[in-house]
Amino acid sequence: MHLATVLAIVGCSILVSAAQLDAAAAAEAGIEEGWEHVTSGSTIKLAHTKSSARLTMPQVGYGTGSQQQAVTAQSDASLTKAFWLVELSDNDEKKKKGEPVRGSQIPCGSQIRLVNSDTSHALHSHGNHKSPMSGNQEVSGYEGRDTGDFWTVECADKKAKFWIREAPVYFKHMETDKYLQSLPNKKYRHPIVGHQEVSAGKKADANAQWMALEGYYFR
Repeated sequence: MHLATVLAIVGCSILVSAAQLDAAAAAEAGIEEGWEHVTSGSTIKLAHTKSSARLTMPQVGYGTGSQQQAVTAQSDASLTKAFWLVELSDNDEKKKKGEPVRGSQIPCGSQIRLVNSDTSHALHSHGNHKSPMSGNQEVSGYEGRDTGDFWTVECADKKAKFWIREAPVYFKHMETDKYLQSLPNKKYRHPIVGHQEVSAGKKADANAQWMALEGYYFR
């Protein structure tokens, strides 16, 4: 389903080659022309590139560490708890000026917050707690709002200018410089059998790549 608000066309010759690259990547993925970009205000599912598992919140609290809500990756693509609202950070220039940002394309390098649409908890991390299985930095769902919620979108394709659907990206935690990751060999048992642990690690490697797939995209 496409939800359209305002279509903005920006004619800027210096960005033509980058825009063509972005469009080519989207066309290769079979995405309808004009809907290639992940935009502010969109509600999306994020797939772990290596395992195809979707980032989700099973509404189970950690028994260790922060004891906040667990964040996992799960192979069932139909999960409703796997939708995340994309919000630009307060540092975004449009937001600073009080301009509307819904439908704005998200440049690589942007700072964002991801909010679970089912629980309204933000994707969060903090350097003082370890994940329960791998001992990496814990990633949780946080009911409040603070600077631990912000992630930088790093596009895997260094030539890309914008975050494109179905193109791999990394999410770098702003406060700790760790990358959102999932390790397919680290799976929980009861009560969330088969869910992969999600944590934050030091490397922007295959375990840390994610893609925007299903969702409600604004433009």
